[in-house]
Amino acid sequence: MSAYENTLIISDLDGTLIPRGGVISEENKEALQRFVAGGGRFAIATGRTPEAAAGYVGDLPINAPSIFFNGSMLYDWQKQEVLATRPLPAGDAKDIWPRFAAACQQSFPHACIEVYTADNCHIISEEKYDDPRLPFEYYKYEHCALDRLTDTEKTPWLKFFVNDEPAVLHRLERLAKQMGVDVLSNSFYSEVNYYEFVAAGVSKGTMVEEIRKLPEWQGYRIIAAGDFLNDNEMLQLADVGVASGNAHEMTKAAADVIGCTVEEHLMPWIIEHVIDGGEE
Repeated sequence: MSAYENTLIISDLDGTLIPRGGVISEENKEALQRFVAGGGRFAIATGRTPEAAAGYVGDLPINAPSIFFNGSMLYDWQKQEVLATRPLPAGDAKDIWPRFAAACQQSFPHACIEVYTADNCHIISEEKYDDPRLPFEYYKYEHCALDRLTDTEKTPWLKFFVNDEPAVLHRLERLAKQMGVDVLSNSFYSEVNYYEFVAAGVSKGTMVEEIRKLPEWQGYRIIAAGDFLNDNEMLQLADVGVASGNAHEMTKAAADVIGCTVEEHLMPWIIEHVIDGGEE
């Protein structure tokens, strides 16, 4: 039996594998290469699209189903194939998301408002209010009018995203409750100035459970790593949840283990202390 057989590491990207504004360290890359060479399996879990993640992780040995859109998509990285999606509800509720997006445009005119579909990121706010980090990322995106996206049955929305100051996002939370969006979705902060909506019951954690159901992945020990609130359920549902040393305090509370900071290279720490050392 190989050293790391039947062990799967799933890692968040920003703040866990990638320092804010940085790149994946050589120490992390080398540790993951050794882990996979020893029979281990590695996946990523992120709010990003597959295309946006590829610019950072293209040379990592990803060999397990990975989680995108904060749990709305499960994706086979090697085959470049979508395994499952969990879109925002259509059907009887199909009109609520375009109506909510329009209300956000009116109520928060300086916000960056984005609608994510399986094939693109659509920015429906004015270009001058774009997230300033966007040009430095690897996102495929377009600016478009909301009326192009109103048929949510034909073009399902996987994620709805607003970037603005925290005080504005607190008002956004209240608007979601007033319009009934909160009961149709799982909403959360992925950073202090990012607020996101995915379908009710959807999270990185629920996609971990979907991985467990796949025949090939039954019996695997799953170790999940994260740093922020959108990672909490994933850490709780993994066999071992590891929060980086720089994680949000509520994420640390959700974890089984608190590791080193992202700058101190969390992947070799996990392999040494959790897998080889058997810490839980």
